Amino acid sequence: MIQYIIECITGLLAGLILGITGIPAIGLMLLILDYFKITDYKTILGTVMFLNLFPISGISFFEFYKAKQIDFVMGFILLISIIIGSSFGSKLVISEDYKLSTKTIKYITSGFGALISIAFYFSAQYEKN
Repeated sequence: MIQYIIECITGLLAGLILGITGIPAIGLMLLILDYFKITDYKTILGTVMFLNLFPISGISFFEFYKAKQIDFVMGFILLISIIIGSSFGSKLVISEDYKLSTKTIKYITSGFGALISIAFYFSAQYEKN
């Protein structure tokens, strides 16, 4: 049950960032799902690629599918959560009540990129492989 809650929160966060910055938060999803050890990293990677299935990663998705490295339930939970989160994020950007300035959006985007970069660097440093 906690796994599904983590997946929903991850999808909502990723969707929120997508709605605010226009950047798919694939790195964030990879990082969070790997941090909580939802499943092995290859399955997380394949599942996140499932989100990008149309049309960008269709061939990659098929390769992960053949290797049985995709969790479709997690994929659909993240997909629905991203849709909901991105709608909220985009409302923050365009709503007259909460309109974020371009400067603020750029700070959010740069901060998000920097955090993901640093997190993946340290994740790689402590990887046992």
